[in-house]
Amino acid sequence: MALEGNLTSFKIEEILQLIAVQQKTGMLSVVANDKSAVLFFRDGKIVSTRDRRSKTRDPFREYLTRYGCLGREDLTRITQIIAQSKLDLLDILHSEGFFDEKQLGRHWRNHIQETLHDVLTWDQCTYKFVSGEDIVGGVKSLGEYSVEPLLMESMRRIDEFPALLQAFPAQGIRISATGKEYKGEEPITESEKLVLSLLKTARAMRDVIQRANMPTYDAYESLKMLKEKGLIVVQEDARDGAIGETHLGSRAIRRKRGNPMLLVAASFVFFACVVVGVWQKTDNVALVARDGVLRADGATRARVEQRMRWLLETYRAENGTYPESLDDLAKSGIAAGNITARAATHRFEYRLTRDGSAYTLL
Repeated sequence: MALEGNLTSFKIEEILQLIAVQQKTGMLSVVANDKSAVLFFRDGKIVSTRDRRSKTRDPFREYLTRYGCLGREDLTRITQIIAQSKLDLLDILHSEGFFDEKQLGRHWRNHIQETLHDVLTWDQCTYKFVSGEDIVGGVKSLGEYSVEPLLMESMRRIDEFPALLQAFPAQGIRISATGKEYKGEEPITESEKLVLSLLKTARAMRDVIQRANMPTYDAYESLKMLKEKGLIVVQEDARDGAIGETHLGSRAIRRKRGNPMLLVAASFVFFACVVVGVWQKTDNVALVARDGVLRADGATRARVEQRMRWLLETYRAENGTYPESLDDLAKSGIAAGNITARAATHRFEYRLTRDGSAYTLL
């Protein structure tokens, strides 16, 4: 089976359902302007998004980096191991103890869900499916996932995200655990446990999102469920300058009706505003002397790196590609004008791949 076309012939969800119903094995590639993704299928189930023939990017590694699941030192170590041993990323993550089996499996499924969600929000795209056992023969996987549940979940997220933004409007709220013992019938999910563990002391909304180590939507939904279970308290802090619920919610809803991708972009822009606000307030940088050179301490540098990655993702959501240089973040209005100077202070090096689909920040 070979299938090729664009959205004028079949919708992506129809192609996915066709592959699932016919239990096909092969690779579906989807391209929209300068964005691209691949989905590997075995007997109609999605098994991976990683094309090992591509030397420029690893989408699962990008996912782990984007959500802070891997730090700078982790990435350096992984790169060294790959160069010396030629082992695959999945083998290294497991054998070197970066994650246990349960954690790695959760990240893998979340990554596949997010990839499918992104593809569904692309308005103009072309696709090509090529079947064959040989195509997936060397593909490594951590699980096989049915298409229908993933599709239904993606549609639910697109519909419900505006309501989540209204419930947790912005940086102007602080969240803390109630300390109550939960006796409800509905179990607490792993994602909820992770978020709840952050709230032993009150935290600002932005801090929860940055430290949750999970997709933004999952963090929002976990907060919603914890609130409904009476396990957290949400308070507004006027000093932080909360964004009005009505304005944010109506804007998100309008964007969803016109173009689902803009809904995703809206969330990234929202977090960029949070990040920029914090960035501009952080004028004093902790430095330590080493070899006669002043360098940012590890904790401060890690926080700045997290914020820079948020800004880069915001730029990609709005423009479809990462910026050619950090100066473009300031020119676009996403970041403060002194972002290049701050990057130099912390000795960051930013490089963009040739096709603009990935970057390195070291």
